[in-house]
Amino acid sequence: MIQRMNDLTRELRILRYGLLIIPAVLSVYVYDYPDYGLFTFYFLMQLLLATAAARLPKPFPALAVTLELLYSAWMCREYGLLMIFPAVSALLCYSRLQSKALPVLLTGLHLIALNAAFSPLALQYLIYMNLTFLLAAGLNELLRRAGRGREDTLFLYDELRKKHFELDEARSRLLQFASQVENAAQAEERVRISRQLHDDIGHRLIRVKMMVEAAIHTLPGSPEAGMGMMGQIRDQLAASMDDMRTALRQVNHAPQLEGAYALDRLLEETGRDTGIETSYQVEGYAYPLYPSMQVVLYKNAREALTNALRHGKATVVWISVFYSEREVVMEVGNNGLLPEEDQLRRLHAGGGMGLKGMNERTSLVGGTLEVRAGAPFTVVTRLPVYRQGELK
Repeated sequence: MIQRMNDLTRELRILRYGLLIIPAVLSVYVYDYPDYGLFTFYFLMQLLLATAAARLPKPFPALAVTLELLYSAWMCREYGLLMIFPAVSALLCYSRLQSKALPVLLTGLHLIALNAAFSPLALQYLIYMNLTFLLAAGLNELLRRAGRGREDTLFLYDELRKKHFELDEARSRLLQFASQVENAAQAEERVRISRQLHDDIGHRLIRVKMMVEAAIHTLPGSPEAGMGMMGQIRDQLAASMDDMRTALRQVNHAPQLEGAYALDRLLEETGRDTGIETSYQVEGYAYPLYPSMQVVLYKNAREALTNALRHGKATVVWISVFYSEREVVMEVGNNGLLPEEDQLRRLHAGGGMGLKGMNERTSLVGGTLEVRAGAPFTVVTRLPVYRQGELK
């Protein structure tokens, strides 16, 4: 495909027409022409050919610059050495045609035509003309490559801006997805807490009510037995109050995404509130995770710690996180009591509501959940690590 002269930069167009006009004006004062009107006519014809190369549709510009270079050689023969500069002006134009072979062919043709035009002159003029033309061709090639480098730089800049916009859009989608995951996790947590209030605390309060009624009837006839029942009622109420505080703390705890889902902070709070021994270990290079993955790891770890304290009566809990190139693995273990046979069957069947919630959260981001029922009891969460372009 042939490139038109309109693709020349503004500076090159000024240089091109300057190489046409300035030598023509100077030659009027340097040389003594018999007919200046005829010279003006020939110069206007040359200017017309130069303008046509910029205006004609493809492939006529190539024909126009071919005629111009031949015409410039004839002008050099007829009107002296200063006409070599209009010839260089033609060089600026045809050297920027997109066809690779055509500029080389036209340069060779132009050089032959100029040597034929200057052949009647002395040898030193021929040397002067060839050196001038070749030097101009070399400088022009340097200008052309610099312009091409500038175009490549602009193209890379546009591509960089495009990638930047794509990254911004992907980041917005990830944040939106993380918000959806967090909302889903919070909704599931609210359902779990409401069921806990109904099943555990509600049933315990019903049992306390029945024990109070029994104590009322027992105290008049058997004060010792009635006071024993009152002690049991007190213990039941204390346990219910502890469960209520825990549930309210979970409901009111609504951390923001930035830094709130830190596993070491979760262990620190657990150890401070319960007095048990905790430890946290990280293996591999701890690279940043997507917000949705942080939410899943944090929620699963908290649920596993709660189960270890409530059901396993653990005194030592730990969290280990393993970072690899393709996945992140979190292990939450404890030294508590191992589940009995009926509890094992429940685990293999999908577990209770807490374990089901962990499974749902993990599968939502493409991960898997594993429960190791042997000593030490461990809950393993595996999450895949997505690279750029894999989320589309």
